[in-house]
Amino acid sequence: MTFCGAAQAAVAGLDDVSFESYAAGAPIGTAGAWSSEGTMTTVRGPAGAYAGQRFAFLSSGDHLVQSFTVDTVGTYSVSFWASGEGRSLLFSSSDVAAGVFTSPVAVSSANPVNYGAGWHQVQYTFNTGAFSSTSSYHLYMTGFGSGLAVDSVSVSAVPEPESLAMMLAGLGALGLMARRRVV
Repeated sequence: MTFCGAAQAAVAGLDDVSFESYAAGAPIGTAGAWSSEGTMTTVRGPAGAYAGQRFAFLSSGDHLVQSFTVDTVGTYSVSFWASGEGRSLLFSSSDVAAGVFTSPVAVSSANPVNYGAGWHQVQYTFNTGAFSSTSSYHLYMTGFGSGLAVDSVSVSAVPEPESLAMMLAGLGALGLMARRRVV
């Protein structure tokens, strides 16, 4: 029996997911929660942001990086809003420390995607089963072509089937109790 399922899992270290702490027009550089590898990663806004007042814009070849940890083994979902052309890759910290960037844990797509104009939600999942219960990861966003706009980045636990079954059973029991009281 699992007492600490994915529903109780926590993601630590993923901060400023909507880029609100940066001034519009400022380069991201290495200050703050995010760091950029490249010369043209900037924060833009307020016009055009998906949520809030700011979003990150990555020129072709630029990378936006943030590290985070998860405290429970399970399946997690990476989600963000994108416009333009790019992709996201997720690496374990041990690969990053060893300089191995050929085996991502998960990717938004094998090749860069042109999301076009307007905001489009991008989601993909990864499983921590092969790693320790406190695993550290590096989330990379990469711009291609005319660049990639990114906003509202999140990583969250995907509920385990057992958790969903338990919730449905509880709701069913509440329904039966309510029906008995009415009749």
